[in-house]
Amino acid sequence: MQPPGHATARRPDDALTAVGLAIAIFGPLVLAALCVPLRTDIAPANLALLFVVVVALAGACGGRRAGAVAAVMSTLAYDSFLTRPYGSLKIDRAADVETALLLLVIGLLASELMTLVYRHRDASSRSRDEIDRLHRVADIAARGTHSDDVLDAVRAELMDLLSLRECTFEEPPFVDDLPVVARDGTVDGGRRQWAGGELSLPAEGVVIPVLGRGTCFGRFVLVPNWDVGASIEQRLVAVTLVDQLGAAFASETKPTSRGKDHVEH
Repeated sequence: MQPPGHATARRPDDALTAVGLAIAIFGPLVLAALCVPLRTDIAPANLALLFVVVVALAGACGGRRAGAVAAVMSTLAYDSFLTRPYGSLKIDRAADVETALLLLVIGLLASELMTLVYRHRDASSRSRDEIDRLHRVADIAARGTHSDDVLDAVRAELMDLLSLRECTFEEPPFVDDLPVVARDGTVDGGRRQWAGGELSLPAEGVVIPVLGRGTCFGRFVLVPNWDVGASIEQRLVAVTLVDQLGAAFASETKPTSRGKDHVEH
């Protein structure tokens, strides 16, 4: 189960996707049936515009896939119910052929437009979430609390930000060598895969060093859910969160044992 705040998972949920697919499959058929009594009074090209509404609604609920299905179903329903010969996919008039093709193209474009709207909304939401994370940790550090409290806060934010299975803080010396999240957010090495449009963190785990005033106080070992992607922006935020812990450690005159406890998700 992914943490509720994990931004890369924001997309139409299963229930909404099912609604979108239902609209995509049945909406054009219902609309075509309602338009049958009007097909001799209203130009088919004008009736075709109504199907664009169905495509947009399906895409808004179910995303790109539902929108694409709605575009195809709308074209078939329009062709079968509203163009001569009725009840057949055959089209006699060239103008109706053009209208059907335009309906398909416009429907697919509307579907892509809804996908872009989702992406823009998700990107804005991710940015707000990431700023909130940094602010929460900075607020804890600014209140002069013990570095262990900052450690706990950073660990919780990392778990949520990257949808980790496990997040462990280790003090040197380190017993194993794992891929490292660099200062620029890049990760070299490790087994990774595409998940949700982003590369996952290495399956074997990855580390972020905790640095402060040139001293390495330890590192976080992150064990990911391999089917969850981690964008470069998320990795940069993770490094910045850890930097705040490094600054908290460096500000203490007598560092205390941080332990090797961990949180599992």
